Amino acid sequence: MHHLRLFLSAALACLSLHAASLSAQDLSEEKLKAADLISGEQTWQQYCAFCHTVLEGQADITGPNLHKLFKRTVGSKPGFKYSDALAKDGRQWTPELFAAYVQNPGEVIPGNAMPAVDIPADKVVPLVAYVMRTGKSVEWDEPAPAAASAASGMDGWLQANRPEFWELFMKNTVKFTMPYEDRTYSFVAYFNEDGTITGNNRGLTGIWRLKDKRSFCFALQRMALHPVEWLHCISPKMPKGFAYGEKAMTISPVKNYDFSVDISFIEGRPHPLEGDAHPDYWTFLFNNTMRYEIKVNGDVAIVNARFERDGTINSPEGVTGKWRTEGSAGKDDRMCYSMSGVAGVNGDLSECFALVLMFNPRVGARWPARFEQGNTYWAEVFKGRERTD
Repeated sequence: MHHLRLFLSAALACLSLHAASLSAQDLSEEKLKAADLISGEQTWQQYCAFCHTVLEGQADITGPNLHKLFKRTVGSKPGFKYSDALAKDGRQWTPELFAAYVQNPGEVIPGNAMPAVDIPADKVVPLVAYVMRTGKSVEWDEPAPAAASAASGMDGWLQANRPEFWELFMKNTVKFTMPYEDRTYSFVAYFNEDGTITGNNRGLTGIWRLKDKRSFCFALQRMALHPVEWLHCISPKMPKGFAYGEKAMTISPVKNYDFSVDISFIEGRPHPLEGDAHPDYWTFLFNNTMRYEIKVNGDVAIVNARFERDGTINSPEGVTGKWRTEGSAGKDDRMCYSMSGVAGVNGDLSECFALVLMFNPRVGARWPARFEQGNTYWAEVFKGRERTD
């Protein structure tokens, strides 16, 4: 949950505030540890996520990845082409320097290419804390969950005063449907009473919180499709004309991005979101072909992957790889694999996912996801092992 309470990375950080507001910022360790995580997530979502990443191994975008930013000097990330102004700066990144830079990049480091975007002054400290925590620049104890328990606080108020709304989200399945090219893509999720969100979308994690009596907020990350991070608030009221299986509402979970998502509800929780793969999954995997359509520098690389019982992967395209299962407490509950030799890719592509996602193996299944290296893909199951195109 650590990665989740802090939602993917950070740093296009953008502001344009007066120097007077800078001096008013309390950037002490105590203040940063206590910063509002949801506020930091929201600030990152609205102003930063389109240019930077922060988790280990994620690709640079317009700006560099900010993993362990505060353990390096300005303009020093290997492999990223900085402007001369940043490359020659040489200062150590500190909370104070970062806060000043995101509020007025042109003044703090003249000649750099990062634009300034107005961020409210009260969002700077949460943003700094967000980048520090998410990027593993610090090893602070994780703060208490935003929604630790339904027994107290605002979440207790929600259960006591909006029981129908509480039951709808906490006892049923939430289905998200979004457009993708000429089709739609759907996934399901459970909103849990401990403030977490789990889903059947590979790698998806999330949290929810009652911000105030008018705002039920949730954040999701590691979506299979772009945009990969969402944060949205709704009024904690039952949808008008509600019916299971029908569209209950439409949301726009990414500010300033032309993207909408339909939400509907499935009664109860029939989808297995924890446990092992379907008993027939392994037989299914070893006798069929997994066709990958992988985005590589604007093109699509095709890989017809064959997973073998000995832990290897091969394909007619010459791509090879290895797979394994892993877990804790003596139980393997994750599958990890890597592939080498994908056309246009320098190095391996890899990912891990929960075996429970394989609860319904079938020929013709098709899903989107992304590798740890940032490349997105669509995968489809084809019967047998003769496919070569």
